[in-house]
Amino acid sequence: MKTLFEWTKRLGQRHYSFPGVDFPETLCGCPMLGNNYATIYKDEDKQTCSDCQKVIEMKGLHGCIPSS
Repeated sequence: MKTLFEWTKRLGQRHYSFPGVDFPETLCGCPMLGNNYATIYKDEDKQTCSDCQKVIEMKGLHGCIPSS
């Protein structure tokens, strides 16, 4: 199973997507526009998008979340 790609927006909202897709968008459907702050913010300063979290739970993707 592939590891999900973390996409963190400017205010620390963490999203996830599948790597290597032609049209990058997050699991919740947000376009991945602008800069990715995933490596800038500390984990404790990030909040996972609730819609991405629902998709992770629904599809059983917990083992695909990248570790920090």
